[in-house]
Amino acid sequence: MSKQTMMLALTALFALVAATQASMASASTDTVAFEPAKGDQQTYRIGVRVLSEGKGAYRDWQVAQSLLRYRVSAAKPTRELHVTPRFMRVENEDKVVFSSAQPATLSDSPLPTLMQAGFDVAIDADDAASQVKASNNDAWRAAVDDNRTPLAAIVRQLLIPALAQPIPARKGAEVDIAGFQGMPTLRLTVTDVDADTVTATLAQTDERADPRFTNVRGRLLIDRDSGWIRAMTLISDQHSQHIETQHVVMTMQAVDNPAVGGMGDGLRRLRINTLEAASPDYDLSLPTRADEATEREALDVPQQPLAHAQTGFHVDDEDGALVLTIAHRDKENLDLDQMTLTKLTLRDADGEPLDQGFVLDSIGRDYGDQDSSAVRLLPLGWGRADLSDLAEVEATFRYQPVDGPTYVDLPLRDGPTHLEDVPAKAVAEPIDGGWLVTLTGRYTHLYLADNTTAFKGRSAVTSNRRRHGLTPADRMLVEGVDTHALWIQQITLKGDIDTFALALYDDETPASTHTLTFTRAPQR
Repeated sequence: MSKQTMMLALTALFALVAATQASMASASTDTVAFEPAKGDQQTYRIGVRVLSEGKGAYRDWQVAQSLLRYRVSAAKPTRELHVTPRFMRVENEDKVVFSSAQPATLSDSPLPTLMQAGFDVAIDADDAASQVKASNNDAWRAAVDDNRTPLAAIVRQLLIPALAQPIPARKGAEVDIAGFQGMPTLRLTVTDVDADTVTATLAQTDERADPRFTNVRGRLLIDRDSGWIRAMTLISDQHSQHIETQHVVMTMQAVDNPAVGGMGDGLRRLRINTLEAASPDYDLSLPTRADEATEREALDVPQQPLAHAQTGFHVDDEDGALVLTIAHRDKENLDLDQMTLTKLTLRDADGEPLDQGFVLDSIGRDYGDQDSSAVRLLPLGWGRADLSDLAEVEATFRYQPVDGPTYVDLPLRDGPTHLEDVPAKAVAEPIDGGWLVTLTGRYTHLYLADNTTAFKGRSAVTSNRRRHGLTPADRMLVEGVDTHALWIQQITLKGDIDTFALALYDDETPASTHTLTFTRAPQR
């Protein structure tokens, strides 16, 4: 072999090695796997709603919510995590079954001992299985023997925070996953990939394989670096010989600070979503004559929101909530404008910070006071929080005004029509001798039915009918996995009409940031 031929062969060999190494590197980065280190941890806001077939159009409901901290206790060969419930509440209809923030609901209950010990989760990559067990067996047995304990509601919240098997980080890739969150085999389809996350849908592969579950579908947002789930919604209809069909929705959202957020981040949002899903359709309150219509006028956007607000705080004796109240004085539009709590600091009388954690329950208009907003924060821990030393709360808010409206007409035709002002969208589809109008957007940028124009149709009724397997309430939770503050409404129109009047609101005015100080309000 000549020297020149040898050099060409070596060059080709080096090129092949380099290509192989590049291919291996590419293959490794194109796979997302849950391979945590011991000590890694993540906190999740968990929500589970269950609708049971009730009488008439209304359905019985239960909502269970918690704040769970997952800490990796062993990484190999089986990934083991310890789960600490820092907050938990279960509601049946309008009754609180128990709440970690309400000691009266836990009287003589084994739950505080059970929850303080926590649970252990094992995720086995070899057989793609996961197991959950209580860390305190005696407390678990006591809870099983106590017929007051809603064990099914508790266990449903102990969701697995990662997939047991690796998945391709490639749009369009499909993988079958077994046993995820107690479900039958699901088909995972990657729908989007970016530098930080992988988004995927979940659907049942074969409903005949396990008749206990039908209509299973969901959505996942997974962190590419760590494999932890960032957000998830999983929906199913569950069947049993002993109970009626249950429509079950499970949600999880990774959080760094559970005390902060906007209206869509509070625990109350899932309760409202549940009421929307359980309630019957209703007639929209639209004017039918010109003299009933509201006068058209633009929103008066506040120039200095919260500048002259009066503030105070109190502790709600019933549920132990820390309540921050804001009396507005600057023409803020409390029905549409959005406030987001971004920072919270508690101090005693000496100005020293207090170490008490909270989870955001709700933020927004205080309907008990026409010109006020309220922030409700529920304390973490299993027992009444001692806030007697709390003298001052400093809270920072992001205030987003809403502009508009702009009045537009949605055409009604023999085929689908739409209007769009991203992210707001209005779609009309012919259906059942009328039209189904679907309005989607965000809390600060959306279409609403126009109350300034007389409606000439026969009826305009909200609709909870399933489209592509999902009701509007379900869609808000599924699509909300990767779209924050999502809003969806369906309306069924009937009558001899060719347009539907809408009002478009947007958030063109920049948001502003404000830090407010709250002191203890006089005893109520």
